[in-house]
Amino acid sequence: MIVITGASDGLGRELAKVYQAADKRVVNISRRESEYAADNVLADITDEAALTAAVQAVLAIDEPIEALVNCAGVMSLEPLGKITPREVDRTFGVNVKAAILLVSGLAYRLKQDGSDVVNIASTVGLKAYPDQAAYGASKWAMRGFSQNLQVELKNTNRVISLCVGGFKSDIAKKVTGEDLPDPENWMNPDDVAVFMKQILDLPKNMEVSEIIINRKSIA
Repeated sequence: MIVITGASDGLGRELAKVYQAADKRVVNISRRESEYAADNVLADITDEAALTAAVQAVLAIDEPIEALVNCAGVMSLEPLGKITPREVDRTFGVNVKAAILLVSGLAYRLKQDGSDVVNIASTVGLKAYPDQAAYGASKWAMRGFSQNLQVELKNTNRVISLCVGGFKSDIAKKVTGEDLPDPENWMNPDDVAVFMKQILDLPKNMEVSEIIINRKSIA
């Protein structure tokens, strides 16, 4: 089975769609159901009790975990001088803390099954942008978490840090209320999802530790 956080929307939804088409059992961990998931574990992953229950629900499924994809994420746009504690907690709670606790809760099973672990970071974790101190820091943290997992799981699991650049999604619209400018210049999430599966389909003795994929503007 393929376990995906945030498979109800955005890139996670497209990845669930790709794996459903490949006849894989998709387990979605999200606040909302995914039509491409065989199992929907509904949970607010920022809530400790809900996340613990989600871990137990996954462990109760009698099928090996082929991959865990930490895809759930939120964006933050607050200028320096106006960053609030609530926004920092929200951003790190979804983007970092939930992923750390989920992997930790599933650690024994992940090792036992030799599962791949994919952490969705961002090119924001490679380059700083104005008004994105909290968001950027959370994505830098996800890259650091991936590197730590690569050390701790080196004998049992492949760990992939995927730094994705601009693709079509509603993550920014949920913050700004505005659509993406020049939509033709943004990557399609379904293309990114197909690429992700291609990387995971590589032989187990091949590990792509970090991927940086960005949109390319064509003049």
